Amino acid sequence: MDIPLSTPDQSRVKRSGNLKLSEDGTLEGEVKVEFTGHLGIERKEENDDDSPSQREEMLKDEIKARLSTAEISNIKIENVNDPVKPFVYAFHLKVPGYAQRTGKRIFVQPALFQRGIGALFSASERKYEIYFHYPWKEVDEVRIDIPAGYALDNADAPAPFSGGEISNYKPSLSVTLDKRTIIYRREFFFGGGGNILFPVSAYPQLKSYFDEIHKRDSHTLSLKQAARRQRIKRTN
Repeated sequence: MDIPLSTPDQSRVKRSGNLKLSEDGTLEGEVKVEFTGHLGIERKEENDDDSPSQREEMLKDEIKARLSTAEISNIKIENVNDPVKPFVYAFHLKVPGYAQRTGKRIFVQPALFQRGIGALFSASERKYEIYFHYPWKEVDEVRIDIPAGYALDNADAPAPFSGGEISNYKPSLSVTLDKRTIIYRREFFFGGGGNILFPVSAYPQLKSYFDEIHKRDSHTLSLKQAARRQRIKRTN
């Protein structure tokens, strides 16, 4: 019997962050990550034989591999042995030096969950077919409270990027009414239509596609320090 291939929606990682950016560039707040489908099964298999402390260390190592200054605390890991529920990470994250300050500006990458991850394909050529184990989808929402005395200088988001039925990349950026919180959303899927195996001849196109996504994930926002009002001393 032929078993239908799962859809991208059936293997999803959903990531959220509610964080605050300090004037010195430190990013701190609460993070939650949920894995379903094949992504969840992989995480459960990686963790099921480990002790709680070993699971926590594995998570810390994974995050510090791309955010070297990260401090992770209050870790909760849920549903490791549950065959149905999503595998869940929840923790408090602090990343000193996440944003860069230059003069009166702060530069911050809103795509927190892609920060520090290199391009998927680094080689210029390929000898063998390209195989992805299954289709998958990524859904992110990052909320960042900006420092007092600063305002978003440019509110542009990376442009969406489509790979037809196979893939789609859709980022968006908005700001709360009080202008104090940046809301960055990102949706991406790959493997639509059951396309997970590609010939060597398709490698340049695949590499170019993922390189462009990596470039757009690295998009940086500029925060500008508001001009301070000077008190004028009157003399009689």
